[in-house]
Amino acid sequence: MREAQQKSIRVRLVEIFVIVSVTVFAIVIFIYYNLNRTIREMDTVYNSNIQFNELSSNVTHIQDSLYQYLNTKSSDALEDYYRYTQDYQGLLEDLNRETASDSTLLAEKNIYNLSVTYLDRADNAVEKKRGRDAQGVREAYEETAEIYSFIRANINSVNTTTFVSNARSYSTLRVVLSYTTAFSICVLFAIMAVAVGWIIMMTRSITRPLIELANAATEIAQGNMEVDFPIVETGDEVTAVAKACNKMIGSIRNYIEETRRNYERENELAANELRMKNDLKEAQLKYLQAQINPHFLFNSLNAGAQLAMMEGAEKACMFIQNMADFFRYNVRKMEKDVTLQEELQLVDNYLYILNVRFAGDIHFSRKIDSRFLQVSMPSMILQPIIENAVNHGIREMEGEGRIRLSVWGDDENICIAIEDNGVGIDPETARKVMRGESAHSLSGRDSEGIGLDNVINRLRSYYGRQHVFEIRQREEGGTAVTLFIPREGRSGSDDTDTDL
Repeated sequence: MREAQQKSIRVRLVEIFVIVSVTVFAIVIFIYYNLNRTIREMDTVYNSNIQFNELSSNVTHIQDSLYQYLNTKSSDALEDYYRYTQDYQGLLEDLNRETASDSTLLAEKNIYNLSVTYLDRADNAVEKKRGRDAQGVREAYEETAEIYSFIRANINSVNTTTFVSNARSYSTLRVVLSYTTAFSICVLFAIMAVAVGWIIMMTRSITRPLIELANAATEIAQGNMEVDFPIVETGDEVTAVAKACNKMIGSIRNYIEETRRNYERENELAANELRMKNDLKEAQLKYLQAQINPHFLFNSLNAGAQLAMMEGAEKACMFIQNMADFFRYNVRKMEKDVTLQEELQLVDNYLYILNVRFAGDIHFSRKIDSRFLQVSMPSMILQPIIENAVNHGIREMEGEGRIRLSVWGDDENICIAIEDNGVGIDPETARKVMRGESAHSLSGRDSEGIGLDNVINRLRSYYGRQHVFEIRQREEGGTAVTLFIPREGRSGSDDTDTDL
């Protein structure tokens, strides 16, 4: 019993199917065998009558063909005579030849003996016909006709007796067949009823725990998390499922409790964050109140430029004007998209200011494909790269510093390259810059506070892809930075070369 409880649902279902199928199959085979045996017995009832009828028919054909041959000496009649004689001899082999007390068997023996004598006399008549002995033929034929009459009489007598006996046997077998059929059907229905009852009990033992589990699952689905799955020790998968579900429910309850505590902590943190935001807004307000109005700054610079122009200080006027344009771009464009042309103008302003500071030691050239001047891009992208080229490349070298900016396009990208002839960058530092690990350190002194990490992150966020920036050591010395901007449109076809 313990071993039966350890069987899986699949094994139990297979056992039910196999046992029921084998039982029903065995009952069907038994019924089929008995019915066929009865039918075979019914078929053999009249076999003796059929045999005697064939004997009577064959001996009649022999007599007729013999008569035809003796009268006409036809070769066809003689051929029929020999053929029927051969068939008749074959039928005689099935007759009884021994002495017996049964009247039917005794009659078969008499028929056999008379048939042997008859065939012998018939052959004698044929021989006499061939010898042209007319008197002998007549006597032989008369003798065969007499024996033929005896054979027919005996066959008819035995056939009639056998038919009456077989009719009684056939009636008895018909009754037996009817009872056998009814009994077999009753047995089959009884076995099927037992099998169906057994299947119902077995399936109920399997489905009852599943129904209980389903009811528990329904309550849980309706929100009652305090329900436990019933454990029914069936020894099969149902028990394992119930135990696993109880563990799962326990984990869910723990998770819900932990989520509730986390929610309370998050609410507390959100309240603290709200207080901090309010404090931050108040600090920002105070900070903005303390800032200089940018318009006042731009107006002051413009006034200084006008004063320098009135006094004839053209270089000072140009310097102040470039400073005003540079700061105006920073304030107005920092949070907006700009065109490549606007970025290039900012680079020109910035390099003009640097050359005033460094006495014109920075030589700047550019080669621009004017088709891409109106391409949209984030602001303040090129100036930080120029600043890093100056601070970390040109300022650390002796001699004239050169910076070259190139813009061209391929099938997929608009490429912006900024190259300098400074001290260069080692490969490890370049890899760190690409990974965002050392970008802040490259912003350098006198920086506006925007490092290469800011440039890389803004480009990746703006264009939604990683491959937007490349920095490497030039073979001829110096550093090369290349930006890859996805192509959006074309607006011209001329290349321009300019030097500052």
